[in-house]
Amino acid sequence: MKHVFKATKIGWDKEQDGVWFDADYYTKEEAEAEFKPYQGTTQRGYPYTGYEYDGVKYHDFTYLGEYENDNIPKNDDDYFEHIKKKSK
Repeated sequence: MKHVFKATKIGWDKEQDGVWFDADYYTKEEAEAEFKPYQGTTQRGYPYTGYEYDGVKYHDFTYLGEYENDNIPKNDDDYFEHIKKKSK
């Protein structure tokens, strides 16, 4: 099982990464804590809080849930399909 997150990279492209943590070694809370908050300033001088994991800076991150290794969503469509099946 894996704890799965979707994280938006810093920048105008809104590029997203899928980040997962092995549930055998991390609780949900421990996995969330791996995204370390930092304080930054935009080009226009506005302060913001970002998150860094494994040397990559992110604007935000979202917990998608716990998934079997062979059922991790590969994109938003996979994620929404999983949610739809789960709610039935």
